[in-house]
Amino acid sequence: MIIDSAVKTLYGSDLATMIQAIQRNITDAWSNDVSSWKNCGHNQTVCPNVYASESVRMACKFAYRNATPGSTLEDEYFLTRLPIVEKRLAQGGIRLAAVLNRLFNSEVKIAQA
Repeated sequence: MIIDSAVKTLYGSDLATMIQAIQRNITDAWSNDVSSWKNCGHNQTVCPNVYASESVRMACKFAYRNATPGSTLEDEYFLTRLPIVEKRLAQGGIRLAAVLNRLFNSEVKIAQA
């Protein structure tokens, strides 16, 4: 829902504009972080447990903080969480590309928890 709201209210109902903004952040604001997003550690091909644990931590820290069950979330909630959502979308895209590159370039190794 936050993505739909962002596309409508901040990107003129144009998903391509939102994608371009995220791509610009990948090459500019987040460029120093991209190599760490690609890294899976211990020479593993995929590491879903790492990504899932990170997502749970982020959800607890940001998504659910100060959100009361049954309440209507205000603009402040939306505006403070959107940068996190956009960064997570960027991380997901970079990580998917990195996993696919590793899959097609090496033997598959799955990290164990």
